Amino acid sequence: MQKITSYNKKLFKGQNGFSLPELIIVVLIIAIISVLALPQIIASRRLFRFAGMQREVVSLVREARQEAMSQRKPITFVYIDGKKEVRIFGGTYGNFDDAKNKVFKFDNNGLLSDDITYGRPGFTGSAALSDGTSLTNLGSGRVEITFQADGSVVDSSNNPEDRAIFFYHQQYKRDTPFAVSVLGAGGRVKLWRYNRGVNTYVE
Repeated sequence: MQKITSYNKKLFKGQNGFSLPELIIVVLIIAIISVLALPQIIASRRLFRFAGMQREVVSLVREARQEAMSQRKPITFVYIDGKKEVRIFGGTYGNFDDAKNKVFKFDNNGLLSDDITYGRPGFTGSAALSDGTSLTNLGSGRVEITFQADGSVVDSSNNPEDRAIFFYHQQYKRDTPFAVSVLGAGGRVKLWRYNRGVNTYVE
């Protein structure tokens, strides 16, 4: 058995654990750091989820257009503000409110209904996007974009009709505004994000 030398005895004496006051101070420091960091963590998660919503909305608009062209039938993308949801209907998706509709509910994807606002924050003004499209106002609490078999969007007189839908997060108005525009003639779909540096929406 190895002998315990006087050197080893001194070493063991110097390896005592934390005292209770020291332990309390360490725990308090960790708690303070956690409390200070928590709001930033929550904000980051909300912004991340809203970014996911941006991608989902533009993807659904493009899907509606692609389905119209592949099925050779009118397909409608509709945003319903009261329910904070998107539906795609027409063709194989059935009539509106049919079980076959494709549905995306914003509040089922980590967002609260009250967080999502349709429209533009006041500080962004009302100027048209660079492609010439402007905010499409809600009619009866919804916006419908019906793509024809050739991918275009037309009005009741069969003339090309541009559309643009705008959203932002109520709590993070300067970080989240985005828009999705549709050029009626060709049905081209674009995603736009608000840029604080130039105070406008950029593609």
